[in-house]
Amino acid sequence: MSEESDMTFSEVAAEMDRLILSKNYTDLKLYLEQLKNGLHLYTQSECFPLYYYMGTGYGALADHYRDISEDKDVALEFRKWSFFYLREVIEHYEQEDSNSILLMCAYTNYANGLDSCGRVIEALRIYRKALTLNPQFGMALGNYGRALKFYANMVNDPGHYRDLHSFAYHALKDAVKIKDPNFHEDAIQNFQKNIGEYEELLPKAVLEEAIVYKEYDLGELDERQYRIWCLKNHLFLNPLNDLLEEESAFAHDPLTITVLTENVLEKNIENRSSGAPPKWFAMLNQLKEEYIFSRWMCYEGITKERQVHYADREVKLSLASYDYANYSIRLEQLKAAFKGVFSIFDKTSFVINLFWNLGFPERKADAAHVFKSSDYPSNNVALTALRWSYFEFEEKYGNADRASERALKILRNALEHKFIKIHEYSYGGKLQIEEDYFYHISENDLKIQTIRLLEIAREWLMELVYAIGIEEGKNNRADNAVQLNVADFDDRWKV
Repeated sequence: MSEESDMTFSEVAAEMDRLILSKNYTDLKLYLEQLKNGLHLYTQSECFPLYYYMGTGYGALADHYRDISEDKDVALEFRKWSFFYLREVIEHYEQEDSNSILLMCAYTNYANGLDSCGRVIEALRIYRKALTLNPQFGMALGNYGRALKFYANMVNDPGHYRDLHSFAYHALKDAVKIKDPNFHEDAIQNFQKNIGEYEELLPKAVLEEAIVYKEYDLGELDERQYRIWCLKNHLFLNPLNDLLEEESAFAHDPLTITVLTENVLEKNIENRSSGAPPKWFAMLNQLKEEYIFSRWMCYEGITKERQVHYADREVKLSLASYDYANYSIRLEQLKAAFKGVFSIFDKTSFVINLFWNLGFPERKADAAHVFKSSDYPSNNVALTALRWSYFEFEEKYGNADRASERALKILRNALEHKFIKIHEYSYGGKLQIEEDYFYHISENDLKIQTIRLLEIAREWLMELVYAIGIEEGKNNRADNAVQLNVADFDDRWKV
């Protein structure tokens, strides 16, 4: 700490706790400004503990202003500052000290913020990271259980609803048993309140009954390896694959629209072929198949044995430089997977434009227009989650030099429209066009970015289906509305 600084980290922590627990938001706001203005008194490495406390403080302000009717824009600004500081902490400690207690706390508070924005699927991913570091980290486990409770009420399958609530109850019960010095009393009370709500609804014996899944056949060796890889990377379109547990029963993609009503007098019904289901089912079919194909291509590109593919034999390439750039069918599979997944975002936006009647013509019904629309629905938590996710590609938070997921968009542009060299070894620096007019990336970073894109696309598809379910729950069942039952497309027809 520099000689000029006069606050120790323990003093900052104590003052932050005092202000948050006393709900003194006026003084909390002033204190955060004081900390921000004093950051220059600390060395760069010393700033990261302060960033944690500041991220936590701004998160508390965001929660407060979100819960009161006025100042919604202020709440958004505080949330963005919270995300900025907590991400700085996470990025630093993931590289420098992955066992730091501050990293686990930052994961937890960051996930709490995501959850408050409706991004429960992304929040669960972050809680899992914290609990992988320490399964007995009570704050992460309790908040994981609380998020599962919220998630259970969003999903549209009765079996998933029941199982997620059961896992939520067990996580909350296990959390309050942990003797964790990082536990705040108000957090324990909140977890116990959630436990009490469960126990008021169902007998304790029913709640505490363990869920036992039978072992499912995952197929022959190649299919089994693929399904286990998807399961471990939490890439199945199945809400149970958001759990910490990795059961073979979760290794499939059951996501579908379960309830849909249509007005029999509407023009679009009359124009459909007799007996054909609404367009939403066919659109979801295509989105799912494109996602699953890209997921499989990514798996092939990552796990395929390093041997020359027969299609690559006798394809004459020039050894133009000694920069360790690689070329292969396997790498083309990874690139194709990335490009295929990215197209899902505009197509999802196209569905939102149609389903919620936002009014954009075909050529403007893309993510850039849909999510910035003043008519974008604000009363559907799943749509709110998608909007937050979209702006991660576009908007810088706090003092960040670029949007959190901006590198994915830059990589997509490079793959689609420019030239990119994939290197076997690490290639430092930001992804940007270099003096040789190429973008450069290591193979390992391309793998990481493709999996990250799959995670986000999975979130979009699941939130889209749940958004439709939430909207259907608001519909009044008029006399001229019919509820539709749509048969499954059998596996044997997928030839």
